[in-house]
Amino acid sequence: MKAKRHYIWANIKLVSTIVPIVLVMIIIYFMLVRQEILARSTEKLSLESQYYAEKISAWIDSVLNEVTIYKDMIERLGLDQEAVYELMGTSVDTHEAYPYGLYMGDDLGNYFDASGWVPDEDYVVTERDWYQEGLQHSLPAFGEPYVDAMTGGTCVSVTSRLNTSPGVTVLSTDVYLDYAAQLTKDITYDKIEHAFFVTGKERLIVASSDTLLTGTVLSADNDSILYQNISRLLDTGHTDQTEVIGDESIYFVNINAIPNTDWYFITCMNRNEVLKDLWRIEFPMLIIAVIASVLLFFLTSVFSKEMSSIRTKARMDPLTKLLNREGLEELVRMSIAERPEQGIFMIMDMDNFKLINDQLGHPVGDQVLREFASILENYFNRNKDIVGRLGGDEFAVFTGRDISDAEINGMLNKFISVVHQNFDSKYPDQKLSVSIGISRTADNATYELLYQSADKALYQAKGNGKDQFRMR
Repeated sequence: MKAKRHYIWANIKLVSTIVPIVLVMIIIYFMLVRQEILARSTEKLSLESQYYAEKISAWIDSVLNEVTIYKDMIERLGLDQEAVYELMGTSVDTHEAYPYGLYMGDDLGNYFDASGWVPDEDYVVTERDWYQEGLQHSLPAFGEPYVDAMTGGTCVSVTSRLNTSPGVTVLSTDVYLDYAAQLTKDITYDKIEHAFFVTGKERLIVASSDTLLTGTVLSADNDSILYQNISRLLDTGHTDQTEVIGDESIYFVNINAIPNTDWYFITCMNRNEVLKDLWRIEFPMLIIAVIASVLLFFLTSVFSKEMSSIRTKARMDPLTKLLNREGLEELVRMSIAERPEQGIFMIMDMDNFKLINDQLGHPVGDQVLREFASILENYFNRNKDIVGRLGGDEFAVFTGRDISDAEINGMLNKFISVVHQNFDSKYPDQKLSVSIGISRTADNATYELLYQSADKALYQAKGNGKDQFRMR
């Protein structure tokens, strides 16, 4: 009875020691998982933002390039107005970004619109914003976006001064930002909540995943704390990713400057949303951890065989099912300790294996490694033979018995022949073979010396033409 009480008390002490340790480990685990989830999510935000910023940049370049082509052609046509008007007429409905085509005006009061629109008599060309902007650009450039009174959407004039005479002429077109609006909707899925394009100077939101914000001004006076803080970031010229306090959570905010404009592409990810799924399982997991801790002692005794199996798997190479490097080294050390002057250690490297991966693909390469492992296991199958994979296409065999040089020559010549029998017909173009370096335990008393000596012998076999073995 006393022994039983001692046993129960020992178990209680063990469990009381294990439970806090496991709880601390669980907490640390969740902290690490949380950090990993946040790291992956913010990385995704950065990559997605950069991708969509590059898409809008490519779209902007395509618009500018097309308008530049029209500008060059108009300048070459010079004073031939009919030809110029005919050319400008081809710009209507050719690009979805500026469906109404090109228009131009000069300081002499002349105005032509490819869409056919005719201004009122009080329309003064030189007083229009697009004309004033165009005077500043020798090449087509985006101006300041504005809200179109007719469509309610945002658009921007692309303008440029023409190198023509007699008047000072400006070429322009109205570019609608539907594409930018679509990009903001495309990116706002999963954990990315908000996305919008905003100008750097006026802070006009030209496109947004929240359509109600399109056409409004981003400033420190916004109702949203998030947008107030984003506006302050823009005031400082900040770009890239940062954490910003929002109305109910911390947000990860990514800011990308768009080339050839003064726009910024801004994306926002809610930290609480990122961690929401993790929070749902943390508390139940802690309860389960406590129960598991109480049962741990009993489970370890009941499943001792299973633990041994797990240890075996830990020493196994998952691809070939041979011993991995650590498992091989452990067993070789044990064999050397039992029989220090018996046995040979062989390092085997598959010749030309890289051609398999390069020409036939990695799945075929994995199959070749499995086939070679099977050949090794079947050929070196005595009870004192230890076979393992060191990594890649390099394997090792330890034969823990007394063996003469003549036996080694016969054994390895036959093995090399078996390798050719298995691979020559299957992979004729790759010319697979094996090079082997050998070292004796009698000359190298430790595993380290055995390995180094066999490795040097392998290099000699490789250097002498491959498909052979060498002993040191």
